[in-house]
Amino acid sequence: MPTGKLHIQLTDLRGTALNAKVELDFQRMSGDLGVGGEGLEARIPMGSSTDAIISKVSCRGGPGTMYRLSATAPHYRDYSFFQLIMEDTVNPASDDVEFWVKPGDVKDIRVPDFSDLPLTVQSILNNAQTTTEKPEDRDLVGLSGKNLYENLGPLRKACLLNIVKKASHRSTDSCLPHIQGLLLARQDRFFAFVDAGLEDSVNLSTTFKSAGNSLHTPPAGFSMRRSFKSRDAHANIQLTFMMENASGRLAADIDIDESSGIEHGLEVIRNATFRSRTNPYLIREFLLSADPVEHSLDPGYDFVF
Repeated sequence: MPTGKLHIQLTDLRGTALNAKVELDFQRMSGDLGVGGEGLEARIPMGSSTDAIISKVSCRGGPGTMYRLSATAPHYRDYSFFQLIMEDTVNPASDDVEFWVKPGDVKDIRVPDFSDLPLTVQSILNNAQTTTEKPEDRDLVGLSGKNLYENLGPLRKACLLNIVKKASHRSTDSCLPHIQGLLLARQDRFFAFVDAGLEDSVNLSTTFKSAGNSLHTPPAGFSMRRSFKSRDAHANIQLTFMMENASGRLAADIDIDESSGIEHGLEVIRNATFRSRTNPYLIREFLLSADPVEHSLDPGYDFVF
């Protein structure tokens, strides 16, 4: 029986090795496309490698055999695509498999030390005036600087690192330096004082557009102003401006969202929620997927399973 080989690349969204066992399931297509094929399961201990070659994949001589190929790895979403196998050939995979994490499998994250954060981010934390609006905020009241950073916990810390990376990027006019002291930190957003001119700057920017603000309720003592969202296709940052009534200082409720979905193999990944809120671990994946070449939106933390 004729056979061919498959050369496939298997990585996470950073393009790095999974250091895990990957299972590949070859299912031949029905009808004429699948003639000559046989079901095949391959288990590959990837270790530090990102490439694998699967041998002895049955196929039809001449036009070859079309398979639906599914790749599975612990803690990651399955990835599927269609693959033609030709005889006596090392067939390159029709798709590079980049696994997206299953957010619910993440137990913790490894993050940079406070002293290794960009100085602008350290300043946002050092100038924090943490307050409370809901019971979930109480554990952070009065904290600032390194103490605040270390007490955020994995979800809120991931959200912070996602937002400051996005806010430092060219797709947001690198607005991070205009963000001042942190007021509230949540797993899906943070609220902070900002420069007085940031609202007008964003309004005039070609990288932002007006957005609805119905999902953003002003904290006590603040009044709603306008909301803007970055125009990029995925991992949009939204800045919803509010004014502190007593002082007239400008603040912004800042979050990253993904509502339109993005293709992942034969699946469309859409925004997931955790406790009815955007999951910051999935937002990290959207950020990485938005720039798969330079990885300029990598927020710089690792998952612990």
